[in-house]
Amino acid sequence: MIRLDALGDTLLSTPAIDFLRQEVGAENILVLVSPGLSEIFGAVIASVEISPETNEQAIADHIDAFEADIVFVFSEKKRALRAAHLSKAPQKIGFDPGWSQPIRSLEVKRFLTLRFPIVNSLDSNSRYHEVERYCRLVSRGLSHKFLNGAGLRLFALGERPQRPPGLSRIGFQWTKKWLLGGWSEAALLEVLESLPADTQIFVAPNEKEWAQGLLPEARLSHLTCVGGLLDYAREIAGCRYLVTIDTGAVHIAAAVGTPVVDVFPEAKAQHTVPRWRPWMVPHQVVLNPESREASQLLKRLSKARTAMEEVLEWSEAPTRDSLACEVQGN
Repeated sequence: MIRLDALGDTLLSTPAIDFLRQEVGAENILVLVSPGLSEIFGAVIASVEISPETNEQAIADHIDAFEADIVFVFSEKKRALRAAHLSKAPQKIGFDPGWSQPIRSLEVKRFLTLRFPIVNSLDSNSRYHEVERYCRLVSRGLSHKFLNGAGLRLFALGERPQRPPGLSRIGFQWTKKWLLGGWSEAALLEVLESLPADTQIFVAPNEKEWAQGLLPEARLSHLTCVGGLLDYAREIAGCRYLVTIDTGAVHIAAAVGTPVVDVFPEAKAQHTVPRWRPWMVPHQVVLNPESREASQLLKRLSKARTAMEEVLEWSEAPTRDSLACEVQGN
């Protein structure tokens, strides 16, 4: 499998990869990933990290050394398509954007032996979630009629643990991605200040200094910066829910079963939300207003958090389990 993309996209591929593991055995799978993402697979599934400098022929050489019969091109990058084409694998399977990207579609027809049609235009409504796209691609390659994706997997962590009831601390992902579209640092601080005082603030190592220079002193004691992906996932797993702009943190949370309040740009939401919303985990979607009015965003966040609390209070209610048993018995 060629998956030369970011953290979130790689995690969204894991249900399809897990299905393949069950079908053909882990020893028959090799995943080619971006630097730093082998940690997702651990020792369960073999993976090779491909640097941005690695050319197409070198990627094809990895495929041929593995003696692959089928190459699934999950990435839509031209480098991935060309690498599959240059390999000796009999079957090269990937996505065809068709009318939504006609020039690219012509390239895909030349590079691949089997194609799955998708619409890849921000102006269109999304028909499938990304997880469903990858699962349907695998279904096409294995001649299955339909494959329904399970939850996201961090293979290196084993099976998803049961979340203990009564978690109280909220997580907040501090990232410069909040500032895209003309939002200010002051607006980002307003979002944070709308959350409880003990909110756990997550920040990537390369943005820690920036966060420390902006955060109020009272918030610094709740700043969490961990270098490893798995350690970060374990920290996220201890949150009642995570508030974040739509980024890789959303899918890490989904992989460990942590609910998410996910903030998407309002523009093109008809395409982005159905395609990249949190997968198989309780969530609330908030649209970041195009007007860039912080007050409007805070109002929407407040409503989403209230709705999230109602869902979590219901799921943790002691009568819930007895009611579920009663319904099942009837």
